[in-house]
Amino acid sequence: MSEIPQNRPSDGLGTPVPVDALPLESILRTEELRKRPPRPPDYEKENAALVSLARALADSPRTILQILADTILEVCQSDSAGISLLTQEDGGRRFYWPAISGAWKPHIGGGTPRDFGPCGDVLDRNTALLFQHVERRYTYFRPVMPPVEEALLVPFYVAGEAVGTIWAVAHNACRKFDAEDERLMNSLGTFASSAFQIVSSLEALKSHATVRERVEGNYRALAESLDTQVQDRTRALDQRNQEVLEQSTQLRDLSRRLMQLQDNERRHIARELHDSAGQILAALAINLSNIMKQVEQSAPQVAKDAQEGRRLVEEISQEIRTTSYLLHPPLLDETGLSGALLWYIEGLQERSGLDITLEIPEDFGRLPKGIELVIFRVVQECLTNIHRHSGSKVAAIKIARVTNIVSVEVQDTGKGLSPEKLTEIQSQGGGVGIRGMRERLIQLGGEMTIRSSDQGTKISASVPCENP
Repeated sequence: MSEIPQNRPSDGLGTPVPVDALPLESILRTEELRKRPPRPPDYEKENAALVSLARALADSPRTILQILADTILEVCQSDSAGISLLTQEDGGRRFYWPAISGAWKPHIGGGTPRDFGPCGDVLDRNTALLFQHVERRYTYFRPVMPPVEEALLVPFYVAGEAVGTIWAVAHNACRKFDAEDERLMNSLGTFASSAFQIVSSLEALKSHATVRERVEGNYRALAESLDTQVQDRTRALDQRNQEVLEQSTQLRDLSRRLMQLQDNERRHIARELHDSAGQILAALAINLSNIMKQVEQSAPQVAKDAQEGRRLVEEISQEIRTTSYLLHPPLLDETGLSGALLWYIEGLQERSGLDITLEIPEDFGRLPKGIELVIFRVVQECLTNIHRHSGSKVAAIKIARVTNIVSVEVQDTGKGLSPEKLTEIQSQGGGVGIRGMRERLIQLGGEMTIRSSDQGTKISASVPCENP
């Protein structure tokens, strides 16, 4: 990568600034980085990466910088990653790239000016920075392909002195870095510092043979120190993983109990609506009918009002009956999943105008009550989302049972989910309904996947099932 042309106005630090360069703040997105919800930490993956780096330090220190770049690429799920170090022969006037992984790997050996570039800004501010479209300010990036959508850079130090940065780049607009990426890169930065010391020692060893013994002794001490750090880190991560596992188990147990209470309460409310409120409304309808008959001749307007009142009571009764069935369909207990779904689909088609098809074997039979309820709720939530959000006019449901696995697929032909929303859902996010479906399935040992494009959305779920 060539330097900036020298016929430009200066930025005050000795490096010319292109006249069409945007201000630095216009490409910084560091505040936005702090606001983005971070993805859950993967301590097991982080621990494996640190152990791999420690082994590389002991086995092949000359390749440690490239291994570090490869590790950043993997743990941060970026498109390119690399290391920038200040040059030594010219007093640190430039950064050079000794190691790159991913799409930018052909640019190994390139670099940027110290006084006008992203790495220099990171060292000047002494903090991690998130950039977007760096070529808008640093115009020498314009020929570099693929272009930068986002770049996250963090400084690393040797003996308390900043000597470079480690960085991760996204070339795809769908990839957004978050605080977890920053935490991971800072964690790896500790090893980057040690790696730099080792590589520097080896380079010095080539030209200063007289200090060989002292440098190999320092290397062993450093390797032993790193091994101790890794062991301590491994124990700490194991303990943290155990704590997280216990908390996850407790939360899942609490979620299971809450959902059970919710289902019981739905069943109770449904029964109360159907029995108590339903009986009262039925009695009121009878009374209105009697009033209508008694005054039909003497007070025709009263009879007409009584008739209208009875009609309204019948409508309310129908609404209460529908609400009661939606809270807990009695057909689910009486005839099973097929009957309950057919009743629900028929009612939804009348209310929404959706064209819904249900494909389920005639000899499907009964399932354990808990599984029948979960599958009904999954289909119910999917159809509700299709009606409210997808814009689709049709929905197709397929339910099958092979050996001891029950599978469910719900497909629409709507506008689909945005890539950002799909990524959020696939990382265990999404709305209450999606999380509720996933949690119900997990509690029964099942799973759910979502695929979406501008051609529609398909939700697939499966759950193990023994004979009832």
